[in-house]
Amino acid sequence: MQLDFSQGNIFNQGNIVYVIDTSALIRLESTFKYDNPVFIAIWEEIEDLIREGCFVTIDFVEDEINNYGGKEEFLQEWVKKWKKILVVQTDSETFNAAIPIINEEYNSGFLDAKKLAVGKEEADPYLIAYCKVHNCVLITNESKTKPNKIPGVSMKNGVKCIDIFEFLVEREMRMERKKR
Repeated sequence: MQLDFSQGNIFNQGNIVYVIDTSALIRLESTFKYDNPVFIAIWEEIEDLIREGCFVTIDFVEDEINNYGGKEEFLQEWVKKWKKILVVQTDSETFNAAIPIINEEYNSGFLDAKKLAVGKEEADPYLIAYCKVHNCVLITNESKTKPNKIPGVSMKNGVKCIDIFEFLVEREMRMERKKR
C-alpha cells in the first residue's frame, strides 16, 4: 500500500507528519534499543504513528539504511518490516523541489563528495524537498550549528527540522519512575 500525502491521507488529516532521516534512525536505535523494555513506549509511539501515516521516510533513506555499514542489522529488518507504510517513493514534485536545493548547496559541502564522485544520489536534498512539498517535519540527528547540514539547509528552505530528542518532547514522551 503506497500512501499518498499529496491529497491528505485520511489517516493523517490535520496531524503532523514526521519524516525521519538515516542519522536519526541510527541515533534512535543506538540510544533507545528496541529490545530494551525501558524504551518500549518510544517504539510503540513510533509504530502507532507509522500505522496512522504520520511517521515516514523516503526511498532514498531506505537505500541508505540497506547499505549502512553498522554492526547490527536491526534497522534494515525494522525498515523492511514496516516498508509498505513507512517508506514513501520520491514523487516528481519532490524531485522538482530538490533541484534548486542541490544547485544552491552543490559547493557548500552539503552533498557527500564521495557519493557525487561515483554518481550516487543521497537522501538529504530529497528529504528536505519532500518535507517542503508535503509540509512535513524532518527529524535528523545532524549538527544544528553547521549551515551545510540538514538543519541549516532546512531552515533556508522553510522546513521545520528537529532532532530525535525534540521529537520525543513534542510527542510528550516521558520516562516515569515506578511508584513504590
